[in-house]
Amino acid sequence: MKALLIVNPDSGGAVGGRRFEKIARALSRHGIAVDIRAAERRGDARSLASRASAEAFHMVIGGGGDGTIHEIVNGIAGSSLALGILPMGTANVLARELGIPLDPMEACDVLGTGKIRSIDLIKSSEGRYFSCMAGVGFDAQVVEEMDPALKGILGGLAYPLAGLATALHYGLPELSVEIDGNTPPLIGYGVVVCNSHHYGGGFTLCPRARIDDGALDVCVLEKRAIYSIIKLSVAVLMNAPESIDGIGHYSGRTVRITAEPKVPVHMDGDVVGATPVRFDIVPGALRVVAPA
Repeated sequence: MKALLIVNPDSGGAVGGRRFEKIARALSRHGIAVDIRAAERRGDARSLASRASAEAFHMVIGGGGDGTIHEIVNGIAGSSLALGILPMGTANVLARELGIPLDPMEACDVLGTGKIRSIDLIKSSEGRYFSCMAGVGFDAQVVEEMDPALKGILGGLAYPLAGLATALHYGLPELSVEIDGNTPPLIGYGVVVCNSHHYGGGFTLCPRARIDDGALDVCVLEKRAIYSIIKLSVAVLMNAPESIDGIGHYSGRTVRITAEPKVPVHMDGDVVGATPVRFDIVPGALRVVAPA
């Protein structure tokens, strides 16, 4: 099998370094010949991935964090190419969701012995795909204000802690949330649209979300109150988010969110724009190598 390995040098080290030489040898033992290329700038991983089919690759492997995987997904969504994952980031949400080991060398074994399964993707109104989650309003503000140094030190634990810090000053603008065209729309002050039950690493926000069930799970902050955010942050740390009063959990295939004034939107941890935004589930849009 011929595979393109796209790496984020900031996550995995220099392309010609020992780490990737060791990875290439491990994959070779499984019959996977890799061509390693670096994504030096934002957008490089998507561009490299989008050309992989024309270069006769069978698989595109992402060696990096959630941002690298997000770009590769947008380069190969809907194609016959399979996505392979070598987790090298902070949260590694999609890897966790699929049960892929977080040690890159162990993940090499999954690429050699695993199976290809189809998972759902979510498509935004601007045509961008994402695999795990999107946040609108408060959640996106947390991502935007996240201190990279704090994230590097605390890993996934940085998200709920940063959420508490953002809650102290963020004004919680009102959001209008339509799920499958429901009228009147729900009113909320923060929304997270989930395709997976993992959130920010090893935590859970939408426990019933499944990455291949053809549905979106939607978590809505329904009270404009700091104490609701504090309780939710604690509940996420304890993996019991459905027990919190003022937090609504819904399901559907299409979600449309508007706000005045506009609020930020993030997808898989990258702030990509602002409201209004629409999300649609796209069943089986991505082929990915997962543990057998």
